[in-house]
Amino acid sequence: MRVQLPHIVTFVDPLEGEDQYGNPSPALFYGPGAPRRDVRGYMQPHTGSEPVEAGRQPVISRWRLFTYAPVGPRDQVEWRGRTFRIDGMPEVWEPAFGRPRFWVRLVEVEG
Repeated sequence: MRVQLPHIVTFVDPLEGEDQYGNPSPALFYGPGAPRRDVRGYMQPHTGSEPVEAGRQPVISRWRLFTYAPVGPRDQVEWRGRTFRIDGMPEVWEPAFGRPRFWVRLVEVEG
């Protein structure tokens, strides 16, 4: 029996930019031209904080995503109009029977 995960999230695979000489640049582009794929997952809130910084009022939200779809550490996740970056390497669990599973830590910073 396969479990149907309740949420549809979008993985955004970044495009690598080039510098003025045509060399690969470390800057990644997640804009409208970047490839996207919709996958099923389970989004779960984890923690939130409001650190104090002079001249800034950020709100940092941390979430967890469980999915069967492979995801890389440089991908972004879009869900319900929000954009999350992946925090660290996704954790992979490969059971003896069944599909591999991925646990992903996500971070959203506003402000």
